Amino acid sequence: MSGQRQVKYTRPATRNEDAGVVSGAWAPRAGSVTDSPAAFVLLGRDEEESGRAISVREYNFDSDTLLDTIHAIEMEDGRPLQLAVHPSGDGVLCSFANSCKFFEINPKGLWKLRASERELPLLQGIGIQNCIRFSLDGSMLATGGKDGYLRVFAWPTCQLILDEPHAHRSIQDIDISMDSAYLASTAEDSACRVWEISKGESIAQLQREKDEKFGYCRFSRDGAQAFLFVSITKGERGYIGVWNMVDWSKLGSKMLADAPIASLDVSRDGKSLGLGTTEGDLVVVLVRKMEATQLIGSAHSAPVTGLEFSKHGRSLLSFGADATARISRLKKSEWKEWHLYLVLLGMIALSALLFLAFFESSLSDDFWKFPMGRAQPARPPPEAIWSHPTYQEPETYGL
Repeated sequence: MSGQRQVKYTRPATRNEDAGVVSGAWAPRAGSVTDSPAAFVLLGRDEEESGRAISVREYNFDSDTLLDTIHAIEMEDGRPLQLAVHPSGDGVLCSFANSCKFFEINPKGLWKLRASERELPLLQGIGIQNCIRFSLDGSMLATGGKDGYLRVFAWPTCQLILDEPHAHRSIQDIDISMDSAYLASTAEDSACRVWEISKGESIAQLQREKDEKFGYCRFSRDGAQAFLFVSITKGERGYIGVWNMVDWSKLGSKMLADAPIASLDVSRDGKSLGLGTTEGDLVVVLVRKMEATQLIGSAHSAPVTGLEFSKHGRSLLSFGADATARISRLKKSEWKEWHLYLVLLGMIALSALLFLAFFESSLSDDFWKFPMGRAQPARPPPEAIWSHPTYQEPETYGL
């Protein structure tokens, strides 16, 4: 059953669209702990009029508005194919047709990018990279080449940890596990392999059925369940397959899109999956139930080539083969201040009712066995106790 049929079909807001964009990434404000009130968006541009550049725009979460460009830096190395922001937020790595370059982010004062003086000799002359990705702790950088070359570097030294020239015929997608122990890679020939990074070798190749094609991969992020999600195409439908990370056996799969999946991402808290289809639609999936919770139809007029959740999963940044970028606000129940006051008042009222019910009901007397009110007998005088005929002096034991 399609996950799309279980949710309301919505259309995106036109005010959050940008054209002439080939790549991009979120760049949260330094020190921010929530997706509010705003974050920066980096967009790799390739336009005839303005040329090739990385532009910086600000997005306001509360008003769901993509604001004007506040800074742009021209790209002398060519078209900015891929952007990956370091988890620390201090810079962004950009891949070009033949190399990669790191740009430092200055979040103080006027938000600007500048080319870093850091030398990256092993990232020069490596050819087109279909994907570049930092590990969650920022200690590793993985690159997957169009030529099938898979590399994992220690960051920022760029010392090679995994070096596999023939990982695939052509790499389509890569992801690093939450603990930085494993790397998953998919290929354009539908293969999917798992690598143990410290050993620099492949430890598993996922098995698929004859009518299945693997596409994109993401590891779970919730820290409780260790899974690997892989997009699967069967006919003209999009599925998500789930593998456990103990013996890499398949737990199952579910159809969640009415078209093949063209891009995949997982939120940082691990609660949601984002799917982009070949028809330009976006699907948000609740991982706990593996059910679609939101469908944004026709977000792009061409296949969705990239997705990225904001830091706290409040919005979704997407890119299309039609050279458009879009930000979509996600449906999520949020606590307002008056909600907290309402809950507090409800708890106080409930406590008062329980207090009255306990002390005024007969059940309280039965529980404690205490006679209450006029039913309680008068206390006898002390001499009556000692003169009672059944009273006996306690026996004295000699030493």
